[in-house]
Amino acid sequence: LKTRRTLTSKVLVLDSAVVSVVTCSPSSLSTQSVAPQIATIGATEHTDSSAEVLSVFECPVCLEYMLPPYLQCQAGHLVCGNCRPKLQCCPTCRGPTPSVRNLGLEKIANTVRFPCKFASSGCPLFFYHFDKVEHEETCECRPYSCPCPGAACKWQGALNDVMDHLKKVHKSITTLQGVLCLVFAL
Repeated sequence: LKTRRTLTSKVLVLDSAVVSVVTCSPSSLSTQSVAPQIATIGATEHTDSSAEVLSVFECPVCLEYMLPPYLQCQAGHLVCGNCRPKLQCCPTCRGPTPSVRNLGLEKIANTVRFPCKFASSGCPLFFYHFDKVEHEETCECRPYSCPCPGAACKWQGALNDVMDHLKKVHKSITTLQGVLCLVFAL
């Protein structure tokens, strides 16, 4: 007797007008159409349907949006390329470690705009995956470290909060016309 394994997976079907999320299992087949992701770099519009498409790209380990390469296990579960080396088995089904590239999803990812990872800090922009990392390195909403020279301060916060932090925690630093200066006691 041979046993046959049944797979359940999500597949995105892309045409010029509609992106569909198709869920397959032996007992059912369902398709849900969602709006296509067509916009320019740095666009700010976002819809509920695009959030549904984006959920396909969430890594179950780090909970970040995956960037190519997309690796999947035999059951079709995905993990990002950064988390894959840390895994001993699939985090979803506990099957063999995800090691097969999903080239179809990689092509689809080229048409999807992802939110900046600092969206929760106020960045409203969306980028194609090939522009996302570059933006995040210089995003004004990213956390900033304390700029106090010579201090071992671990503070991190928004750019708008840096001056307040310096005034409250590092009283040896004052501002003179917007320039930070150290005040030395003799």
